Amino acid sequence: MRRSITTFAATAAAAIAVIVIAQPTSSAAAADDKLTLVAQAITLDDVTGDSGDASAAAATATAGAEACSDTTYALKTWKVGNLNWLYNGSGVPANIAGTALGTITDSTNTVATGANRCGLPKLTASTYTYGGTTTVAPQVSATATCTGNDGKSVTGWGALPAKVLAYTCTYYNAKGVVVSSDTMIDNKQFPWFTTVPANCTGQQYDLQSTITHERLHTAGLGHVDQARNAAQTMVPSSSPCDTSHRLLGAGDYAGLKALIGG
Repeated sequence: MRRSITTFAATAAAAIAVIVIAQPTSSAAAADDKLTLVAQAITLDDVTGDSGDASAAAATATAGAEACSDTTYALKTWKVGNLNWLYNGSGVPANIAGTALGTITDSTNTVATGANRCGLPKLTASTYTYGGTTTVAPQVSATATCTGNDGKSVTGWGALPAKVLAYTCTYYNAKGVVVSSDTMIDNKQFPWFTTVPANCTGQQYDLQSTITHERLHTAGLGHVDQARNAAQTMVPSSSPCDTSHRLLGAGDYAGLKALIGG
């Protein structure tokens, strides 16, 4: 299962989307009070029948074999220092209403600490703090564009264009430090799970793997090659029912370490 990404650029903001293929674009800020916007959208190719199951099994096998031997990563031009994030649960799918926030928190903590599949030590240079729930919506439109920077970092739910599972807008200043990051998760097209359903079939997607990928974008990582680096969380596509990218691979970890200067 593959995904393709569309990228947009602007002079005063930074955006990223998570669940398929990305292309980077950014504009340089001329002064410290200016922000930069990089927008990436991730989409899914059509899948029919239960073909996703075979893809997920193959991805899991590959991830197990290569997750800790491949140290490839791609860096963007920003990084997180201290980020306070909020959650808007309006529109969360009913089947995961009680577990979505915990799962999103787990993914955020995975990136904050560099939790990985390889037994590598924790990374602690960046801080992600959960600031509670909010009624403020992520500033992401139904057409997958960033609608402005209100200074808040909100993760929430809403409609996105066909095949787009999630979209993240990350704003960073001229020093390359993230000042806010909004993530919209689609709640219209495909079913999500937080615990793998028994005999998982069809186009069901793992929320934890998706948000880990999104948070890595916020942290400053870009996509790696789908074929050569299939075991890393930052590959541009993933399969239904696949949970192999919940934790970081060696390349994802190496990228975060490079961002914090470790």
